Amino acid sequence: MYSFPLVEQERIIKKDHANLYCDGNAFAGAFYLTSNRIVFVGYLLDIHDKYVEEVPLSHIAEVTPGKTFFVIPNVLNVSTIRNRTLKLIVKGRDHWLAAIKANLERI
Repeated sequence: MYSFPLVEQERIIKKDHANLYCDGNAFAGAFYLTSNRIVFVGYLLDIHDKYVEEVPLSHIAEVTPGKTFFVIPNVLNVSTIRNRTLKLIVKGRDHWLAAIKANLERI
């Protein structure tokens, strides 16, 4: 259901359920960190309208922690080099933040 193609030599490092808020839309789905990129796969209205958002690690300008309702520490804010911001609500935010930053250091 939450699938996407991997390129040669790419591997999935981390995955979990998440919500994505971007461009005025909200999606429920799955969030992946691969050796090359971050990928969100979700659905807007029904299972037939798949939405895929991917950002190569080399296009990530900044990843910062955030909170839902100024209280719950579960938000990842991803800023891209093209001035786009993705807001992901994930379980284990600090683990995700550390994993993404560790992979960014490899680049």
